[in-house]
Amino acid sequence: MKTQLFSIALLMSSFTFAQNWNITGNSGTNPSNNFIGTTDNQPLVFKANNNPSLRILPTGALRVGLNDTDTNPYTTMRVYNNDNPVLEIANSLGRFQIGKSSCNGCYGGGVGDTVLRNLDVSHNIIVAQPNDGNDGSTYFGIQDGYNGTWVKFFNNAIARFDGKIKAKEVEVKANVWADYVFKKEYKLRSLEDVEKHIIEKGHLPNIPTTQEVLENGINVAEMNSKLLEKIEELTLYSIEQNKKLQQQSQKIEILEKQSEELRELKQQVQ
Repeated sequence: MKTQLFSIALLMSSFTFAQNWNITGNSGTNPSNNFIGTTDNQPLVFKANNNPSLRILPTGALRVGLNDTDTNPYTTMRVYNNDNPVLEIANSLGRFQIGKSSCNGCYGGGVGDTVLRNLDVSHNIIVAQPNDGNDGSTYFGIQDGYNGTWVKFFNNAIARFDGKIKAKEVEVKANVWADYVFKKEYKLRSLEDVEKHIIEKGHLPNIPTTQEVLENGINVAEMNSKLLEKIEELTLYSIEQNKKLQQQSQKIEILEKQSEELRELKQQVQ
């Protein structure tokens, strides 16, 4: 009889434990039987001060924030706020925020803008592509789905823009510039030699052909240097031609003076 009573007491104790969740901690739990949650098609809601600040939907999606009634099945996690919702990742060195602006000037943006902010020790935002290949096989892209325009930043220090670039100012670093044309040791081609090259090759010396440009494109800094080289060569040609014109002008003046003297002598002889 005592054994039966003990067994009944142990069973009742186990049943009582299974029906309660100790707020000071639990042990010996089985996740399949012991959990906080729902077993029907209803969300699990966490409240603070009677405000539902965290909801786990029946699909397993997470909703954080007050008064959010969204049940979009494609959104796994959502942070909601009537004013300016912010998702923040932080440590002792700073905070990284993803904010949604609800007013002009909020987070430095306008109404509806999504803003990335890095605060405190550093303000840099880095997109890492650590495949360690440096082969351009990994890229970060910005796409306008309507126009199909891509901006791709590859992990081999190359950026590709599929579209037009408009800017107030563009600064291009160059490794060489064409002022070497004005140095005394520079050998300026004769115009006859340039003409011969154009007839044979179909392009100016030291300038890429149409086929090369269509296949490989151009390096803006190098091409500007090559074009400046031609401008400076044209300047030297113009200076040389100007000297010849001045010499010819002087000869013409001498000839005109001599002609005038001859006319005067002719009149005197007559």
